[in-house]
Amino acid sequence: MQILKKVVVKQILTETSKTRLKEQFLSKQYQLNKELQQLEFVLHKKLKDNKANANYQNSLKQSFQREMQRRKERIRQLEMKLSQLDELELGSEVREGSIQMIEEVEEGDNWEEIMKGTEIVVKNGMVHEIRKGGMQDDD
Repeated sequence: MQILKKVVVKQILTETSKTRLKEQFLSKQYQLNKELQQLEFVLHKKLKDNKANANYQNSLKQSFQREMQRRKERIRQLEMKLSQLDELELGSEVREGSIQMIEEVEEGDNWEEIMKGTEIVVKNGMVHEIRKGGMQDDD
């Protein structure tokens, strides 16, 4: 029988990967700022076009403000990630996320061993190491 198992993916921080991560964070930050400006523009336009209904205007404002707040929070998180990235030393391992893999399970297999975490460590875009039997990381 085959089961799906979560695998943690980590990246070894090199000069190249640090630069790439920083560029990704800055790009996401730029995109979120553009979305914020667009939301503000659309809100003002809609409020200007629909002056009559006060309930509609309040509902519209609240909806747009929630969306703007979400983006501001994501920008704040990216700023935190950028400052953390600056503090990390080269050679540090950074968690990139997790993926699922298929694992073969047969009668008599040790379930605890099967469920122990597996990690894939990437360095400069290449699989550097596969670690089996680490702690399972719950997302």
